[in-house]
Amino acid sequence: MLILTINIGKERYGIEAIQVIEVIPLVVLQSVPLADQSIRGLFNYRGAPTPVVDLCQVFEQRACSNKLSSRIIIICPKALSGTPRPIGLVAESVTEVLQCEIDELASSGISSAENSCLGLIYKHGDELIQIIDTNHVLPESIASQLFSETGLEQKQA
Repeated sequence: MLILTINIGKERYGIEAIQVIEVIPLVVLQSVPLADQSIRGLFNYRGAPTPVVDLCQVFEQRACSNKLSSRIIIICPKALSGTPRPIGLVAESVTEVLQCEIDELASSGISSAENSCLGLIYKHGDELIQIIDTNHVLPESIASQLFSETGLEQKQA
């Protein structure tokens, strides 16, 4: 299994490469007034307005720093209602892609509703990399604001 490794603050996480559509440089985002702080903005991704969520806001309640290694990770989470559409995740630092075997993953032994997106642990050298399930990375309060069909329904009425 391939995992894309990212840093959020001092912690290191991984995302299964199969869940990643594309990794792109940080781009200028259009702000979305009155949206949750975790929704960093919108940008045009392959012809469609695409929301971008700040992983530092989700995990640490602070905005990601803009670094040379900052990237937008494009995913298409299945957990969002409606038609699956891509979203972007801003990561403070995207570092590398690692190959690991399934039998090298272990449970953290910690589980709760608040961290349901955090999965197995991969031990890489002396560090532990926790795998993020992108289908559950967004708290319901954020997921409910993404891809609402309200505007579309109002136009059709």
